Amino acid sequence: MTVRRLTLMVDDPASDHVAAAVHRPPRATQGRGHRSVLLAPGAGGDLDGDGLTALASTLAARGCTVVRANLPYRQAGRRAPRADRSVPGYLAVLAAAQDALGQRDAPWIVGGKSYGGRVATLAVAQGLSAAGVLLYGYPLHPPGSPDKLRVDHWPHLFAPALFLQGDRDPFCDLQLLDEHRHKLPRRATVHVVEGGDHSLRVTRAASPTGAASSEAATLNGLGDVLEDWLRRLD
Repeated sequence: MTVRRLTLMVDDPASDHVAAAVHRPPRATQGRGHRSVLLAPGAGGDLDGDGLTALASTLAARGCTVVRANLPYRQAGRRAPRADRSVPGYLAVLAAAQDALGQRDAPWIVGGKSYGGRVATLAVAQGLSAAGVLLYGYPLHPPGSPDKLRVDHWPHLFAPALFLQGDRDPFCDLQLLDEHRHKLPRRATVHVVEGGDHSLRVTRAASPTGAASSEAATLNGLGDVLEDWLRRLD
């Protein structure tokens, strides 16, 4: 696997460029169920977060070409706007990534961490054609406000989805996720990390085995889960 830094030029009022990194798969896996993936970070994070980097590397090891990139507001040093206002920026980053890699022939998998994943779902619900949606710590509701669900757009999310969720995530009541996943018109797969928080970090006290796990270690260990989901996209 190789990782290369690049700058993507984007058409967005917040910034005309974003920092990005592309993970290319090992030569032995290239061409075998190949997919292209765009991952965006959470609201307060950037492309170099440990979890996002680990997720990109794990996908690349399974044959995907993965771009992780800042959204324009983050590149400009601003606070995250309301998620729907980041959709144009996400689409601009996707278009720039497709041009940079010369990969516009087939729909990409889109997604990201928390806010970044939510923005991707909104983009698909607004008409973006996607091979799948990969959601790492989807923010189903604000912490402490399970009545404020972020699912109104789900009936228009016409792409298979994979949720990677921790059972200690204050942003996602898993019972509510299970109750509302039927609103998604395509297959939705939920993988629950026991003891995992919003970043899938597992403390020793929360771990069912008594062993702690960093977010990167957790995501590095989800290769088989990701490969199974990728295979079922074909």
